[in-house]
Amino acid sequence: MSHNWIPTVLRARQAQEDLLAQGLAVARRDAGRAADQHAEQLARVDALVVPESQSVPAFHATLASQQAAVATLAAARNRMLFAEHRVAGTMAELTAAARSRRTVEKLQERHLDEQATAASGLAQRELDEVSIGRHGARLREASR
Repeated sequence: MSHNWIPTVLRARQAQEDLLAQGLAVARRDAGRAADQHAEQLARVDALVVPESQSVPAFHATLASQQAAVATLAAARNRMLFAEHRVAGTMAELTAAARSRRTVEKLQERHLDEQATAASGLAQRELDEVSIGRHGARLREASR
């Protein structure tokens, strides 16, 4: 049975794993940026104070800006959670791709071992035939 397809499949699996590793690096970078933005927005919201204003319109404007800051914080948290989820998903895909690649590598190793065993067996049979031939020739010479 020919196993010429194994190296091709192995290269494809390695390429898939490399692509997923690159995607994981991008996902981690994005998650880091999202976490930094969340920390900035959290610091901004923590710095907000209770509005002290003399006029009602100014008081309402301050409250509206604080609500906008809290909404921005919520959006930053959602981006951070999404990015973390993306990292986890990409990590799972990378793990599956690595497992798949390793399976093909093991198949290739097994195939190479079988080839080496077959070649060794063939070489041993050839040596046995040569030895038997020499032994037979010696017996013929001794019987003369």
